[in-house]
Amino acid sequence: MFTITVGDPQKVGDPISAHIVYTVTTKTNHPAFKKDSFSVLRRYSDFLWLYETLVSNNPGIIVPPVPEKVALGRFEGSFVESRRLALNKCIQKIANHAKLANDLDFIFFLESDTFSLDIKHRRAESSTGGFLASLGSSISGSKFHETDEWFDKKKTYLDTLEAQLRSLVKAIEAVAKQRTEVITATQEFADTIAALAASDLSKHLSESMKVLAQVETQAKELHDSQARDDLVLLTGTVDEYIRLITSVRLAFQSRTKTYHNMKLTESERLRVRNANEKIIRQHTVDRQSMVPLQREIEQVELKAQEARTKFEEVTRLCKAEVDRFERERINDFKISLERFLDGMLRRQNEIIDSWDGYQKLLLKSTDLNNEAPTAA
Repeated sequence: MFTITVGDPQKVGDPISAHIVYTVTTKTNHPAFKKDSFSVLRRYSDFLWLYETLVSNNPGIIVPPVPEKVALGRFEGSFVESRRLALNKCIQKIANHAKLANDLDFIFFLESDTFSLDIKHRRAESSTGGFLASLGSSISGSKFHETDEWFDKKKTYLDTLEAQLRSLVKAIEAVAKQRTEVITATQEFADTIAALAASDLSKHLSESMKVLAQVETQAKELHDSQARDDLVLLTGTVDEYIRLITSVRLAFQSRTKTYHNMKLTESERLRVRNANEKIIRQHTVDRQSMVPLQREIEQVELKAQEARTKFEEVTRLCKAEVDRFERERINDFKISLERFLDGMLRRQNEIIDSWDGYQKLLLKSTDLNNEAPTAA
């Protein structure tokens, strides 16, 4: 139904207000859109607005997260590309979610040509300070006592999983550091051999050195390419799921918010019922006067029932969303590891082929020297 890409990052604005804008291109047959193909420009803060809005609109849903804000290095080429990839994956996952793909604010984000102006108006009208801030304040009142053992187990599991993923990030960073050292050493070795080949050596030895320098330069380029894959395929996936764990916790917190709302409506129901029953007991109330009292009781009863139904619905939704999170986590890590290993094997084979070719060249050169006639 959707084909969405986030691409073509461009730096715009003066040095003080400079930022990166991305072209978000959408192709869809979704009936809610006016066109089947269109493109819009969006900056990082727009993606962040979308994330917070979808979290607010969809309690219990694990909304795919955007990458974190950074203060330094946000215009460096490697960072811009890694952020673009993360934003692209985020938008694609939202589009693949049955409920989020139909959210009116998601449609608005993809389609609006006056997005920046409309967002300014929305923010000016809002006095809540954003959903994530309001969520924190809304659950800081009465203490929430978990009655469902499933949630306690999942919270412990998420803490353990996050710790394991952060340890994996450190391990990948250590490997990346070692690979950087190998890249630097390989380049220095290639440069030294190339300089030696250009010195006053025999033609045979000079040619051999020149080819060796080329082999080492190719190895350096392959190591460099592998280092980028370490970041894009492995670190990118691990970082995404560390952020997703935060989104899972937000979904759980939205359930807590609906629980407190349910308790508030239940308290209001009891208050209204007790107050009206007291009026009826203490005073003589005719049938006509009882109608508004009965209507008020029915309204608070209905509101309390709706709040309870909402809590139960969000509870079921959280459990279903965690199951989906687990399936996608296994699949995403499997795909990332397969791509990583395929790339590593391909590059290792290329290095082996280069060394094999160099060895054959040396053997051939040695045979030709042995066959050369000696002077009489």
